[in-house]
Amino acid sequence: MPDFEVVAMALAPARHLAAFTDHYRAKHPARIRIYFDGEDAPDPVQVGLDPKDLIVCGAAFWATRGGRPQAVEDRQRVVYAEAYSTLASDWLLVVDIDEMILGDVDVSAVLGAVAAEREAVIFPSLEAVWRAGDDLTREYGATLARKPYHGPLADQFADLIYPGRGRFFVRGLLAHHMGKHAVRRGLPDVMVCIHESKRGDRPLKAARARDPGTGRTAWLLHHDAIGLDAWRAKWDRRVAAGDTAEMGRRRRRQQAAYVQAREAGEEAALFADLYALKPWQQAILRRLGLLLNI
Repeated sequence: MPDFEVVAMALAPARHLAAFTDHYRAKHPARIRIYFDGEDAPDPVQVGLDPKDLIVCGAAFWATRGGRPQAVEDRQRVVYAEAYSTLASDWLLVVDIDEMILGDVDVSAVLGAVAAEREAVIFPSLEAVWRAGDDLTREYGATLARKPYHGPLADQFADLIYPGRGRFFVRGLLAHHMGKHAVRRGLPDVMVCIHESKRGDRPLKAARARDPGTGRTAWLLHHDAIGLDAWRAKWDRRVAAGDTAEMGRRRRRQQAAYVQAREAGEEAALFADLYALKPWQQAILRRLGLLLNI
């Protein structure tokens, strides 16, 4: 069975790093590395990591790497390249701190079932959401997961399901719908990117992640909102940083709506509209096969 390592870049509280580490430790990787995107990193032991595997990306780190890129996506590419160049396992799984494999999936078995000619594996994304009336402040408290919508008239679909908020969605999700990936060790001329790896401008030949025990898709559950307070803190940080270099049009719309709601003290209502599904929304998404229980 192949072994694998996990890498992420994060600027997050210790409790979120620990939740990430606990989740992936249960998947039995050979190594978990977190590159902390700032100076004030928590104690590695506090988040369940060996000190060498919580890498502080502060001034000293970037001074030896040609300076700190302004865009977070560019910083991610630098650290993913470093993780890949020092990879000692068969695969490198590249994810974010708020993304976890859904269910009791054996990641090594998923990777072992990939055809030899495939150089990468895509784990498709789900987005964690709440039921209306749930406690939206409970971190990782979402009990539902919505799938991306790949049918026709995607914009109209979003307007129908999320009245007045459809402009914030892409293919039925607020965040990305491209998934994340694992890449084989030792491939020549590879650039490890956020959602996929490339050779030049061409994505590597990738398989869709499947659980060989069930034949079903191995999903990546994205906690785009870990909880109301964490979501508020994330947007406050983004607004303060002004880092929108690679933020898509829909994300910019979300940010503008958040700023307006924050100023009016209505961000909790905005959060509920975006992440808490009413019974009729649940019914439609289930009928279309676009909603799972977590």
